[in-house]
Amino acid sequence: MKVRSHISKKNSPKEYCSWEEVESLIKIVADKIRRLTTKKYDSILAVTNGGIIPARLIARELNINEIHFIPIGNKKLNEQHMPLLFKYKKYLIVDEMYDTGDTFSKIHEVTRVFDCDFAFLMSRYKNNNAANGMYIGKILNHKKWIVFPWE
Repeated sequence: MKVRSHISKKNSPKEYCSWEEVESLIKIVADKIRRLTTKKYDSILAVTNGGIIPARLIARELNINEIHFIPIGNKKLNEQHMPLLFKYKKYLIVDEMYDTGDTFSKIHEVTRVFDCDFAFLMSRYKNNNAANGMYIGKILNHKKWIVFPWE
């Protein structure tokens, strides 16, 4: 699902996300994954535009020892630097925010032939795909710009 957003960092009011909230969201997402799937993920794929820290924390919660990066820069996927993926492995792709769906769409396009699920700390909008391999910690339902502690 792709949703257009007019939220910009410069023009929007900001909402600050604390480390305590991040830890809480990590536990919520990890609990949803444990409840809703029987998959044992072989590796986490961290989206480099914001998902590296959440990926490490989710890896800790789910006892996953392998993390690779999905290279996103300037809102573009650098396919030449994608990690080598295997059809026999299960992957959890982690990013901090599902907003417009642009990043998700780009990544989904190149990973759709593999066994990948997605986890986000927050989503701008309610998304009904959570039962289909998309795990979300918190639905925002507002247009504030979220500032994470690592920014």
